[in-house]
Amino acid sequence: MPSFSVSVPGKTILFGEHAVIYGYPAIAVPLDFISLNIKISARPSESDILIINKNKGEKVLLEDLKPDHTYRTAINSIFNALQIKRLPALLIGISSTIPISSGLGSSAAFAVCLTRAISGFLGFKLNNDQINEIAFKIESYQHGTPSGIDNTVITYNEPLFFKKGYPPSFLEIKSPIILIIADTGLRSITKETVAEVKKNKEANPDVFNKIFEEIGNVANYAKKLLEAGDSETLGKLMSKNHTLLKQLGVSCGELDHMVEIAVSNGALGAKLCGSGKGGNIVAIVDDIRAESIKSALLKNGAINCFISKITAKPKVF
Repeated sequence: MPSFSVSVPGKTILFGEHAVIYGYPAIAVPLDFISLNIKISARPSESDILIINKNKGEKVLLEDLKPDHTYRTAINSIFNALQIKRLPALLIGISSTIPISSGLGSSAAFAVCLTRAISGFLGFKLNNDQINEIAFKIESYQHGTPSGIDNTVITYNEPLFFKKGYPPSFLEIKSPIILIIADTGLRSITKETVAEVKKNKEANPDVFNKIFEEIGNVANYAKKLLEAGDSETLGKLMSKNHTLLKQLGVSCGELDHMVEIAVSNGALGAKLCGSGKGGNIVAIVDDIRAESIKSALLKNGAINCFISKITAKPKVF
């Protein structure tokens, strides 16, 4: 049987982090300049699944992993969904350019890509809804209470307006938007940050619910601006979203510094992306200033910086 290879993009949330977990809307877009690839091959003379992760330098057998290991819970979730009781002997090769623990969707990309790769290799013709459902279950093992926005935007590979519990709504972006993604170099664990916000919310429900509501209002307004092609107002809204995330306590000095550098050098707006406490910022810029803003960020502490153009994509089902 020939090998089967799948690639999926990274992602960033433009508006709505954390509030999206509690039912408020958020907006996310795929990032095609980073991706995760999984290649599946048969191991006809073997009896177990071998996993090779080139980025981590790992070469492990599934049977040697603990029951709660990421690879094991993910693979078991897929086989359970496909109703396969006897695991075939496979070689799973993983390679990725998506930085981990940085708010760019590395875990969701793994969940989506692995689901698509294994099901496709075994001859299952799953649609995007089915892929997304399985990937969400995998993400739940990783993060406890994910909103589902990460696996959804990566599964469909299309700009997304998302609200937990509702069918995905894809955005018709009137004019392309130029983003800069800048990496602080700090890494954080999404599950821990989400748990901290939840704990603080339970201690101060009125304060946190008000902030979540404001973030939700920002996302709703941002949807209208994207559909109208108003990048300048959208940038100001992005900076407002960062201020609200700071009030939630999920920013840090390095993220605030990167946001300040981006805006002071001409970005239309900027904010942290992902769960916070490290990782990346995302800024909306114009074509003329994009390269100079990128240069300023690299000179002032960013360890990596990328420019990406986002447009509406044809729907894939």
